[in-house]
Amino acid sequence: MSLVARWPAVEYADAPFFPPATVPSRVDVRLPDESSLSRRSVGSALVAAALSCALVAPGLVVPAYARIASAALVAFGVALAVRATASAVVAFAPRSPPTAPESPLPAATVVVTAYNEAEVLPATVDACAALDYPDDRLEIVVGYESASTDGTAAVAEAAADRDPRIVATERDGSPGGKASATNHALASASGEIVAVLDADQRPEPGALRRAVRWFRDDDVACVKGRCFGTNPDASPVALCATVERAVAERAEFYARDLLGGFALFTGGQAFFRADALTREGAFDESVLLEDLDMAYRLQRAGGEIRVDPGIVTRETNPAAIAAWWHQRKRWARGGMQVARRYLGANLLSGPPSSLARADFAATLGALLALPILTLASPLAAIAWGLTPGGRPFGLAALVAGVVAGPLVASYLVLAVDARDGRRHERSEYVAPLLLWPYFLLQAGAVVAAFVDEFVVRRTAVYVTSASGSDGE
Repeated sequence: MSLVARWPAVEYADAPFFPPATVPSRVDVRLPDESSLSRRSVGSALVAAALSCALVAPGLVVPAYARIASAALVAFGVALAVRATASAVVAFAPRSPPTAPESPLPAATVVVTAYNEAEVLPATVDACAALDYPDDRLEIVVGYESASTDGTAAVAEAAADRDPRIVATERDGSPGGKASATNHALASASGEIVAVLDADQRPEPGALRRAVRWFRDDDVACVKGRCFGTNPDASPVALCATVERAVAERAEFYARDLLGGFALFTGGQAFFRADALTREGAFDESVLLEDLDMAYRLQRAGGEIRVDPGIVTRETNPAAIAAWWHQRKRWARGGMQVARRYLGANLLSGPPSSLARADFAATLGALLALPILTLASPLAAIAWGLTPGGRPFGLAALVAGVVAGPLVASYLVLAVDARDGRRHERSEYVAPLLLWPYFLLQAGAVVAAFVDEFVVRRTAVYVTSASGSDGE
């Protein structure tokens, strides 16, 4: 029997802190080319500008307001920089999974979902077929959207024709986002362990065997490995994204788990105990960040998520600025939707642990604070240059803590990878110097998500980051 056939309906009993926005049961999906500059985009920019003026204007007449806001900006930046640096230090700590299970290995299904990704899908399917796992225990399900127009269907069906371990399954109708595609593909999955991969995530041969070892602990519901970027030289934005993702995947996510914080996984790559998915129900098709939603649900039910950077899939980061922008905006708004749902009284009791709940609240709180502080950032200049007593509020802390922190974290992660034999391109050693302009651009995407979710309250749209050559 398939997983989906056994799934219960998804219910949310805990009261949210924020009133929920109106969202459809399944999000609409568009390509980046279909979501370029429009009157709606210009309108969002004008709304953001108006909000910024409203936040900044009092600082022109009330010096204390500007100084307090400036101090908040510095404190926020320093906190993020310290966290990134501390996570990178923790990344040096080694950890191995439990010993391999006795034969036979559990049956495993690798699910790959694709929409207009004919360019990257063949390499991913080949990598899945080359996994070091017994043929009679491995199943590969390639779920593709019938709406694909670039030959994705032909790639999937050809793979199924040549390899009896591969099943190609077509989802009819208009595309419904990653959660919808995953739910459809899981209907064909039969393994005890289920890996879910994006079409651009190419697993290394030993990834599945290593992930399976963690499930010897009955409390482990999910295992998250590391996504390793492979196209840093495709464009400046791909270069910065590769290094940013290296810090997040190798340090931030790993440190969360190692120190008992809120462990999470990304939709690009994760391994699940099938029974845990059965208990928790389908991935939520109404949110833009179904992986964060599922991470909370699994841990709320008492399951644990292990993060192991030794489990590696190689990914393709968006090279086009439009694809990257829509990806980051989608991630940000999806996190805000999860914040609406779960930041409430349910965090007062476990599971998970009190530390994990506090970390979860801090993570989503920082996501909600970032756009507000970005819009209010001109107050720092006002506090520095226009108001009496503004200058003491932390130029040294701003430069040393905020600017230097990401640089230190990036080079520490590169050092960890050098120790572990992971090779990076030469350009990646220069990329940390470019991160601050990149972060400012990313802050703009977060502000745009905030405006859409909380101010104009637009219906959520899943804009893919795949326009032919970029990953989903």
